[in-house]
Parts: sequence; C-alpha cells; structure tokens
Amino acid sequence: MKKQKVIEKLNKHCKERLYVRLTRRKGTFEGTSSGFIINISDDFILLQESDEFRILGYQIIPIKIIKHVRYNKNDKTYERILKEEKLLHKVKAKYDIDLTDWKSITRDVKKTGLTVISECEDPEQDYFCIGKLKRINKKSISIRYFNAQGILDKENTKHQFKDITKLSFDDHYANVFSKYVKKQ
Repeated sequence: MKKQKVIEKLNKHCKERLYVRLTRRKGTFEGTSSGFIINISDDFILLQESDEFRILGYQIIPIKIIKHVRYNKNDKTYERILKEEKLLHKVKAKYDIDLTDWKSITRDVKKTGLTVISECEDPEQDYFCIGKLKRINKKSISIRYFNAQGILDKENTKHQFKDITKLSFDDHYANVFSKYVKKQ
C-alpha cells in the first residue's frame, strides 16, 4: 500500500474510531497490531490495542513502518461483537501524549509512571525491553530493564529512537509483572 493511502486510512480510522488491523514492517520483520487509533500525528499513531475481545493497553507506532491498514468484514464483525459486549466505552485516551516526536512522546509516557515495553522487531536487532523509563536523551531512552524472572538490572538499557518499532504502556502484562520486580 502506498504511503499516502496508508496515511489517509489511518486518519479515517482515527476520526471514525474504527477497529483496525495494521501490518508493520522493518527490515525483514513483518507483524500486526490491532485495535483503535486514539490519536495521530504526522509521524506516529497512538493505538489502543484489542485482542480476544478485550480492550487492552496502548502502543505508539511510527507511521513509517505501517505498510497496510485493514478494515474488512472480519474486522467489522469483531467491532460489532465488542459493541454488543458493551466494551467500546473502554476505547478512550486515558493519557495526553504529545505525538510530535519520540522525545515528546517519551516525556509524556514517563509522566504516567507506568512500566513501558520498548521493542525493535527487526530480526537483525530484535530487542524487547520492559521496565521504567529512566532517562530521555536527544536520540534515545534509557529503561531500567527487568528480566523474565522479575530481576531488575543494575544498569539502565539504552534504546535509540530510530530503532523503536513499538512502545507499549499501560499494558496488562507490564502492569502486573512490574508489581513483582525485585532488585539483585
């Protein structure tokens, strides 16, 4: 799908608050995100994720990695079921996030005090970092990572803005897991 068509569809879905399935691509990676576009800027979207008929947390995705926007009969059925289950009232912006650039985004996300998940899904880099946002620099962020056993690293982990394919926050997994983090 051409970039201008992607942008038109993203704007339409945001304005009409329609359920959407996005195909994201960076390098040889290709993945999907689905939910409702809560806000949009020239370079980013704020998506409230939905999966298995649940309204979940938020993802910030660079528009440049979105290659396809889908809203077909399957998506319309999914959206109708969410409506009939009275779940669409949960689709809302709980946080005011300035989507101008990564620096403004991460500054606002840091203010929430929530655990974040920063990802680069390109297989050549392939990183997943979960923890508290500690530092915001000109070209990167630093996160106090905790591993799959809930053990907090002694040092912060740095991620370059140019490599981030998805930044998630107020995510059920991150919110629950962060309650059980322990220092080494």
